[in-house]
Amino acid sequence: MKVFISIDLEGVSGVCQLAQIEHGTDEWQGARRLMRGDLDAVVAGCLEAGADEIVICDAHDHGDNLEVTGLPAGVSLVSGGGTALSMMSGVETGADVAFMVGYHARAGTAQATLAHTYLFAITGAVLCGGPDGEVAVGELGLNAAVAGAFGVPLVFASGDDKLADEAQALVPGIETVTVKDGLSWSAAQFLALDAARTALRTGAHRALTGPLPEVLDWNGRSLRLSFGRPDRCDQAVGCPGVTRLDGLTIEIPAADWLSVFASFITCVNLI
Repeated sequence: MKVFISIDLEGVSGVCQLAQIEHGTDEWQGARRLMRGDLDAVVAGCLEAGADEIVICDAHDHGDNLEVTGLPAGVSLVSGGGTALSMMSGVETGADVAFMVGYHARAGTAQATLAHTYLFAITGAVLCGGPDGEVAVGELGLNAAVAGAFGVPLVFASGDDKLADEAQALVPGIETVTVKDGLSWSAAQFLALDAARTALRTGAHRALTGPLPEVLDWNGRSLRLSFGRPDRCDQAVGCPGVTRLDGLTIEIPAADWLSVFASFITCVNLI
């Protein structure tokens, strides 16, 4: 089995402060070590469950948080930024399942630690045109649909308790591991590291040995984005095909999901 892991930083064990996620700070240096600890626990669980290949995407900021040193045989690392699939780079290489480790809740979620959706400038993302009507989505949903476009189910997610709730509502049957309870945007109650890593390892094993969730299919749906300032909207509408709905809102028209996602990433890069 080939496993794809997208790992972010905000949802990692021991992380709750803005300085911890800002590249180059002393706090970030400590946070990236915490990130590697969570990752190593998940990788161990996958290998114990029979995974024979694992592709990891360093998905936070510029993708330069993790070192390749010490990764087990059969494990590779996608590092750096500027790729078409962004946080999901590597899922297109024939993965059987996808994991999202260290993820956080969508922008605007109450008491969710460091919650946002790709950029702090984006105040909301809404999926439109599906059978359930309009659905607020975050990074987990946007990225899980990218995996789905390649026929890959999202089987595991870790982060705070709000992220776990979001994942379970969007992907019924997903295995989730809560490493902290969000108390506010910049506060959390953490599990002890040993307990968190044990939970991550056993959760990863369960994700590969239990029933798989259905693949997320968002083809034919549009995406509406809201911004906190009109100038951010001014910049985002530079993406061809994007429609401006008002001073703070744009819509990316319905298409196959990879096309919608490509326009979304272009908007993110323009801001």
